[in-house]
Amino acid sequence: MIEKILDFALGPYGRMLGDLYVQYQIPINTIVVGLALAAKFYFKHKKLSHQSNFSFETTGGNKR
Repeated sequence: MIEKILDFALGPYGRMLGDLYVQYQIPINTIVVGLALAAKFYFKHKKLSHQSNFSFETTGGNKR
């Protein structure tokens, strides 16, 4: 049932892409996970480098 839906949705190249994915599943998944981790660390580093390093000190103020 799902194969027929995928064949209809992906068209004539669906079977070819599916077979290619199954044949090279480990390298493809490794690349996808690697890109996701690289993007996570890139954006995390970019976010940290743009944060300002202000330090607020208390001036003592008026004590009652």
